[in-house]
Amino acid sequence: MSGDVDEVGAELRRAVVRLYSRFRSERAEGEVPDASLLVLVALDKQGPLSLSDLAAFAKVTLGSMSQTVRRLEQQAYVTKSRGVEDRRKVLFTLTEQGREASTASRRHRQDWLNDRLAELTPAERADLLRVAPLLLRLADS
Repeated sequence: MSGDVDEVGAELRRAVVRLYSRFRSERAEGEVPDASLLVLVALDKQGPLSLSDLAAFAKVTLGSMSQTVRRLEQQAYVTKSRGVEDRRKVLFTLTEQGREASTASRRHRQDWLNDRLAELTPAERADLLRVAPLLLRLADS
């Protein structure tokens, strides 16, 4: 049993690391870096968030997130405002330019992945479709 788990784990790690690395490298000229894209996606999905919320979401330090958000603000991808209920709280909101940059980046990567999937046989794509929920379950546990 242990040998089987070790073998599956090793092969899965190897595949996930290589796929993740390849996926991250698929960035068109001028696209935002991964850390910035993560912020744009979070703001797009969840609405205005504080620096602390964004840092927690991305699992980075406040200092690191502050730099990322500052760059996004300089690019006019996010705006900063005061909280309605607590005026001391600073919230970051996605701008239309930020939404467009996020959408374009995600579309580029989705197109790359779709092109790779199209190279597989229908049976291979069906295998991946069956495995995807298991991978999500591992990621969420």
